[in-house]
Amino acid sequence: MISSKHLLLGATAILASWSVIAIAQQQEQQQQPQRPSVQVGVPEGRGPGGAANGPAGRGRGRNPGPPPGPAPRNADGRVLLSGATPKDKGVWLPGGGGGQTVQAREPIPFQPWAKALLDDRAKNQLEPHTRCKPSGFVRQFLTPYGVEFVELPEIDRIFIFDIGGPHTYREIFMDGRTHPANLSPTYYGHSIGWWEGDTLVVDTVGYNEGFWFDRRGSPHTDKLHTLERFTRTNDRTIHYETLVDDPGAYTKPWSNSFDLRWEAGTELFEYVCQQMNYAPTLMVGAAKSVDRTSAIVP
Repeated sequence: MISSKHLLLGATAILASWSVIAIAQQQEQQQQPQRPSVQVGVPEGRGPGGAANGPAGRGRGRNPGPPPGPAPRNADGRVLLSGATPKDKGVWLPGGGGGQTVQAREPIPFQPWAKALLDDRAKNQLEPHTRCKPSGFVRQFLTPYGVEFVELPEIDRIFIFDIGGPHTYREIFMDGRTHPANLSPTYYGHSIGWWEGDTLVVDTVGYNEGFWFDRRGSPHTDKLHTLERFTRTNDRTIHYETLVDDPGAYTKPWSNSFDLRWEAGTELFEYVCQQMNYAPTLMVGAAKSVDRTSAIVP
């Protein structure tokens, strides 16, 4: 049984690791010449929020429009993760597009077995997401359809709804609770969150091993513990930072970050996930056939 003391010690250790990484990144940024108009996770040639530069367009190739405005806030002055009013519809898309992958500033510290599994997944793309399974952690934000944040302060919850896939959602408890001592592992794990200024901080444990946490297939185990920081920097951008701590798959904690961009006017839409559509070219990969009698995710 995991005690509150152990959870507190674990959270303190991971926060300390994050602080060390953040200081190192800040020093590195100070030493490197800064390139204007280039955001983390946004390809060159794109402006704030991932919008394409030039006369061709805004967002997905349309007019870039005016510069970003300030982040919307509620009556108490706290930043919102959605529109300024319920009438302001929109979803969040990855700044680098749906094909973006998780990239760390330094080489990812894989354990040998994890690196071997990653290499195998590059040849055999048996990703659970393509088979209508929920995608936890970073993978939730790396789809071409995006996500929608729904804040319900009356019950101290934030929900993140997927678009596409199996239409699942993630629940973040904002009421000050800690993680339960005994968790049944799930795709999204158990998330608790709190605000630090304009940043939503989310601590999650209790993941299962049934998903890839990015597009290229980075492995993890049920020991995975993550910290995420969602900072809304303006009305078009959320800067997303993560810290990965999984002693089962990596030799030390590591971090990465990228931007999410606001796609105004888009709402959740009907999506049919065809569970029997196995996409044979992708699914077979380097093999001649795939054994589907096992429920274990490769």
